[in-house]
Amino acid sequence: MVRIPTLVPGLRKVDLPEVRQAIPALHAYLRQCVLDGTLTPGTKLSQVALADQLGVSRTPLREVLRMLQEEGLVEIEPNQRTRVAGLDPEQLDDIYASRILLETLGLSLTLESFTAAHQRQATQALTAMRKAAKTADFAQWFDSHAQFHRLLTAGAGTALQKQLMMFADRTIRYIRIYQLSEPASWQAAGDVEHAAILEALAARDHEAALSGLAHHLARTAERVLRDCAPNYPMRAVQHALDLVERKGV
Repeated sequence: MVRIPTLVPGLRKVDLPEVRQAIPALHAYLRQCVLDGTLTPGTKLSQVALADQLGVSRTPLREVLRMLQEEGLVEIEPNQRTRVAGLDPEQLDDIYASRILLETLGLSLTLESFTAAHQRQATQALTAMRKAAKTADFAQWFDSHAQFHRLLTAGAGTALQKQLMMFADRTIRYIRIYQLSEPASWQAAGDVEHAAILEALAARDHEAALSGLAHHLARTAERVLRDCAPNYPMRAVQHALDLVERKGV
C-alpha cells in the first residue's frame, strides 16, 4: 500500500527566486506561517512531505528549518522529527520584559526629536489599526501596529532597532491567539493605551509617555498570558516594570 503523506493545512507551493535567494524566501514564508498561526503550535512537520507540498528540494528546507529552530519557532528532535514549537509562557514573560526595557530606552532616545510630523504619522498608524480591527484585517493591523511602535523608537540606533523588531516579531503568534479568543474586544484596551501614549507625547509629558509605554507592554503580556497560560505568575515583566518606574528611565 502506498502511503500518502499528510498535508499541512494552509500551506501552498512556494514560487522561489534564483538559487541564491531561495533560502531567504522560503525562510520568510515559513516564518510568517508560524507567526500568523497558519502552522499551529505542535504541528508535526515531515521534511519529505513538507518539501513536496511546498514544491522545494529538501536541501534548502533543512537549512530553513535549522534557522527557524535557532529562532525558537520549531523544535527538531534527535531523530530529525520536526514540530512547530509550543507556546511557552516563560519565554513570553522574558520577551515582554525585554521589550519594556528596550522600548522605553528607545523612546527616551526619541523624545527630543519626536516632532509634530511624527505625531501625525503615529496618529495615522493608530487610525489604520482601528480600521483594520473593525474589518478583522490582521495583516494590516500588525503592519500598522509595528509602524506605530517604530515611530516611538525612531531615535534609537540601528542595532537597538533590530533587537526591538526581533522581540516584537516573537510576540505575533501569541497576540494572534488573544485576538482569536476575544474577537469583539481584543483591540479596545490597547487602542486606549496607544492613544494615551500619543497624548502624553503631544503634551511633552515625557515621564507619562515612558510610563504609559511600559505599562502598555506589561498589560499586553498580561492579556495574552491570560488566554494561553492563565495560572502563570508573571515575574520578568514585573521586574522590568519596577526598574523602569524606579529609575524613571
